[in-house]
Amino acid sequence: MKNMLDTLSTIEEKVMLCIDLLEIAKNYCESNFDKGQELSAVGTILKVVLGEQKSLADSLDELV
Repeated sequence: MKNMLDTLSTIEEKVMLCIDLLEIAKNYCESNFDKGQELSAVGTILKVVLGEQKSLADSLDELV
């Protein structure tokens, strides 16, 4: 049971991190006028989000 609670806590943290990173990307796009720099920064943020999503999927697999 403790392991399940730890896994759920980890999942919650990863979801919140992804939401925060996507919010940062959104705000950056809204305030940046250099499209080349914007694409590079957003691409980097999305790579991190994708990595977190993969890790999240692995955590969910552990629960099942």
